[in-house]
Amino acid sequence: MMKPDDFYKTFENDFASWAKTTDDIRAAFVVGSRSRVDHPADEWADLDIILYANNSNFYLHDTGWLQSLGNIWTTFVYQTSNGEPERLTLFEGGYQVDIVFLDSGKLYQLANDGIIPENFRRGVRVLVDKDNVAGYIIPPDFKPPPSPRIDGKAFVQTVNMFFFCSLYVAKQIARGELWTAKTRENDLRVLLLQMMEWHAKALHGSDYDVWHGGRFLHEWIDQETLKELKSIFSQYEKADNLRGLLASISLFRRISLETANILKLEYPADTDIHISNWIRENIESII
Repeated sequence: MMKPDDFYKTFENDFASWAKTTDDIRAAFVVGSRSRVDHPADEWADLDIILYANNSNFYLHDTGWLQSLGNIWTTFVYQTSNGEPERLTLFEGGYQVDIVFLDSGKLYQLANDGIIPENFRRGVRVLVDKDNVAGYIIPPDFKPPPSPRIDGKAFVQTVNMFFFCSLYVAKQIARGELWTAKTRENDLRVLLLQMMEWHAKALHGSDYDVWHGGRFLHEWIDQETLKELKSIFSQYEKADNLRGLLASISLFRRISLETANILKLEYPADTDIHISNWIRENIESII
């Protein structure tokens, strides 16, 4: 079987050749790990491409051109976390290529305004640039995007949402709806990750790099939090679900309080007390 680097190099070359001979395609850029120097792609990394075209919607939904680039196992239209249209494709051998399709008008607007796309900031490579816009939108150096200040209202909102969701999960465990409880645990983890990022920045400074989506978490999180984090995952069973929930609450409370103390933020203690007491008082009925 072809090695990953060989497949992706061949795909990039074939893709660029197709794009250069297709007038609608105005530009294409590689982003993600296959464009980074810091934490570059490993053997499991996929290929992420941003494509700008005059008729981007056509190329998003038409797969004829894509089929000419390799044997496809499966392909479908999806969207990025920012709501941008993309096509995810698995080629023979398990090689994944994700292509975001954007209108070329957006490209010209970015170039005209001198705006650097957020997903270019850690790394980007040019595959196609027919209108010579790369120099206007590629950053002079690759580094994490600027970090916004930790907002006090957002902090309180995150704490309130975490405890609100914790009570909901506890009720689902109590009624034996473990699938629902497990599903809503994901909401708790999103909120916990946000707090872990804020906690790390509180400890190390606002420009401390916490990546995104939990990437490389074991590198930027403190060891105490990493140790506690291992206890929050639970089995599909009532008592263990409750144990995992209580461990999640304990971890979230500790890092929230530490973050609030360091950054002089308000901590909604009443919310914590009311909901934590409710769960403790109802533990026997829950399990």
